[in-house]
Amino acid sequence: MKKTARLRAIIAALLVVFSLQMLVYAEEQPLLISAPVEQPDAWALDAVQWSAIYGLAPQELYAKYKSKATREELCTVCVSVYERLTGDVIIPVEESPFSDTDSLAVLKAYKIGILTETEKFEPQKEATRMEMVTGVYNVIKAAQPEFDFSADVNLTFKDIDTIPQNSLDIVKYSVSKGILNGRSKEILDLQSTCTRQELLVFAKNAYEFAVYESGRDSKGAFWKVTDEDSTVYLLGSIHLADPTLYPLSKDILKAYEQSDYLVVEANVSNLEETSQYMLQRGMYEDENTLDQNIPEDLYNAFVEFITPYGVQEEIYNKLKPWYAALLVQNLQLAENSYSGILGVDVFFLSKATDNKDILEIEGVKFQVDMFDSFSQDLQCLFLASVLPSGQVNEGSEIGNETDNADDQTGNMNNEEAQTSLDLFSYMLKCWKEGNTEELAKMVKSDGTENGELKEFNEKIWTLRDNNMAEKVRSYLADPEKKTYFVVVGAGHMVGENGVVAQLEDEFKIEQIR
Repeated sequence: MKKTARLRAIIAALLVVFSLQMLVYAEEQPLLISAPVEQPDAWALDAVQWSAIYGLAPQELYAKYKSKATREELCTVCVSVYERLTGDVIIPVEESPFSDTDSLAVLKAYKIGILTETEKFEPQKEATRMEMVTGVYNVIKAAQPEFDFSADVNLTFKDIDTIPQNSLDIVKYSVSKGILNGRSKEILDLQSTCTRQELLVFAKNAYEFAVYESGRDSKGAFWKVTDEDSTVYLLGSIHLADPTLYPLSKDILKAYEQSDYLVVEANVSNLEETSQYMLQRGMYEDENTLDQNIPEDLYNAFVEFITPYGVQEEIYNKLKPWYAALLVQNLQLAENSYSGILGVDVFFLSKATDNKDILEIEGVKFQVDMFDSFSQDLQCLFLASVLPSGQVNEGSEIGNETDNADDQTGNMNNEEAQTSLDLFSYMLKCWKEGNTEELAKMVKSDGTENGELKEFNEKIWTLRDNNMAEKVRSYLADPEKKTYFVVVGAGHMVGENGVVAQLEDEFKIEQIR
């Protein structure tokens, strides 16, 4: 196996293995929803937040949640849901069929058949709940015409007689699929106007339904491990992600709900405390500086990369090489909408807080200390590997090493992967599909390694895989027969020495996808 491929494995590993990735510049991570004066009601809060994550409405709709939604706002949401489901950008009709609006959202909605009437549209008129249900139903039909839209169900709401006959099938379908809920258990109240928060919740429900119905939910790297009387679920995590990673499969979510404990590598909930420790270990405290500890050309390449971000020299020159490498990686990912806030482990930590006991296998300090224990050569290799291709000059000490496939410091070339972003994007695709075989090929190199690569494999994989497997054995031996939901980096689950391989001769293991 060429060293270039082995170095790709290093980059891939460090993208999916460590929870502390999200701690680099964690204070600059954006809030998922801004904090306006008025917040959604408690019943709507989670769904409104997920509608924002999915991008189902423009930012201006995430305020004044109890205000009435207008017909134009309804069209805006319908168009966003359609474009997210299809990946297409709607080209609006050139000439408005309406005498009272040329709104882009309205013209797009008309183009795909969400609207069919002509003449007056009344864009600022308050939308009814029936209009909301009909509009979003038409979006699903336009985006997913292959779905079965029949719904032979008996509605028991007391106001069922108020629903127009030509809309009854739409309502039945929306209720039967869990998209539409009544104002109460007894009434739908579809003739009343809808609020912004109702519209956002409905859009989220419809979007997730369509994703699940079309089989596009993320399957993940997911296993169920059992012995005679105990169960442990293993979920290989992606620590940074974008909104396309969600929703997770219903099998994963159901297993979490059925578990007594959430187990993670490191509980990163307390960002202030954990970030402080990472900064403390990741920066030189004495007169030492980065430029004194790495080759000149590598330092110049790092400066060339970091300067456009406005980081001052007195800060970046105090970073240790391993921390500088994590910073480079995070900045690249953040520019492409990848965020630690959307990481799988953080998703479950958020769900578990105040609801489920959380256990740590390692802890942030363990992970930070391990990075800090990397040899100087391995730290330089890490930093060189994450800088964009061509950033390290050809002919330099590092450049010669990274360009030669037979050297220990090979680098990705343009034909294999232009940047680590290409690699990460492909890893996300494999994770969504449950393609653990391909994940294993990317994150774990085979063959005998020497020097820095041997050190890397021992510290990143061998010791930690063994420890995690032993932890799972202890969970299965729990005398109280509790169920554990274990979320650790996907790389630890796969490969010949991965957690799954170590347990498969001792327990019954089923991959769920």
